[in-house]
Amino acid sequence: MSIQWSSLLRNRIAALIVIEVAFIAMTTALNPDFLRPQNLVVLLDNMAYPAIVAAFTVAILAAGRFDLSIGGVAALSAIVAGKMMDDLGQPVWLSVAAGFGTGLVIGFTNGYLIERFNLNPLMTTLATWWFAQGATLGITQSLSPSSFPESFTAVGQARLFGLAMPVWIALVLCIIVGIVLTRTKLGYHVFATGGDRAAARLNGVRVQRVGILVYVGSALAASLAGLLFASRLDSAPASAFTGMALTVIAAVVIGGASLEGGSGSVVGALLGLFLLQLFGNAAIYVGISPYWQQSISGVILLVAIIADQLAYNRRTTSGVKLHIPANLQSKA
Repeated sequence: MSIQWSSLLRNRIAALIVIEVAFIAMTTALNPDFLRPQNLVVLLDNMAYPAIVAAFTVAILAAGRFDLSIGGVAALSAIVAGKMMDDLGQPVWLSVAAGFGTGLVIGFTNGYLIERFNLNPLMTTLATWWFAQGATLGITQSLSPSSFPESFTAVGQARLFGLAMPVWIALVLCIIVGIVLTRTKLGYHVFATGGDRAAARLNGVRVQRVGILVYVGSALAASLAGLLFASRLDSAPASAFTGMALTVIAAVVIGGASLEGGSGSVVGALLGLFLLQLFGNAAIYVGISPYWQQSISGVILLVAIIADQLAYNRRTTSGVKLHIPANLQSKA
């Protein structure tokens, strides 16, 4: 009997929803303050920045690649823009453009080096993260740029229906990326490249171009997250995004993306990220030491990786290929 991998993905999403609802109910029973609207607003506000990056990390993993540089790109983009406004007195639009330009250059560099010279994605993006993170420290000398013009901070500090504007920006961006991945020719090429790169190339997919595009998209998303964070905080600290890449990748894998490529879901990634945020937030209300939070997240990720490997083994041993949605099959 054939296996519909999209069905398995939907089951992962359903399982995450059940787990999260049960966890919220259990935590609320232990401390009713957990379900206060103010706490949920804080949780969603904090989710906005990794969610922006997570949407594009789905595309990265679906295409069979990795990107560890996003935290460094986010920090460096914010600092470049911040320094131009704070120290050089440049206009906001030019400073923001320079921030996005920083992400564009790093993203293109990642994609070109990996695709053109077949470099290892993990080590290449680790190197660019190291460079970007080091550059933030070198530029700032531990003195974060701050006191930005009101026209810059207005976006990050504005609220709509009680939620910070970055939450709404993240939501819109996730919807757009989700539609592109599931409803367009580019989305088909991303999944096809990750599912079987050689077969995709034989079917006319420009594999190198797809790889470069997903890396550029990932870096630009990181730049956006960094700029929005600086806008909200009115400061651009060099260490603000340390560890974000690992958290985002963990969330995307928990949400059903395969480390082998060829699968992933923006909805699943958001649910995975929400689960990690829930555990971190709930620990405060139930009295769990923050020193144990990373251990709990590690266990969750390990379970997700084991589930991913079991699914991959079952697929390969049964000879079942990745299921491509019917609406995308005609776009090959």
